Amino acid sequence: MSSPPNAATAPVNISPYDAEARFRQVRIVRHDNAVITEPCGIQAQFEVLVEQHRPGTDLHDPAQVYWVDRPGEWTGI
Repeated sequence: MSSPPNAATAPVNISPYDAEARFRQVRIVRHDNAVITEPCGIQAQFEVLVEQHRPGTDLHDPAQVYWVDRPGEWTGI
């Protein structure tokens, strides 16, 4: 049986939700192993960022995208 996905193995990681923060930090390990960290405030921005730096990523696959908590929720203040 395989282990559940976690921040150490998923190439895309989204920081914890904070209702008072304007953004969640998104960390992406690109196919060339470069690491990109950028803030995102809305889902559309997240989707563009991931497609730009890690094309072909299935945003619904927990082995590829790890949410610390509250998947799919953005503050977008």
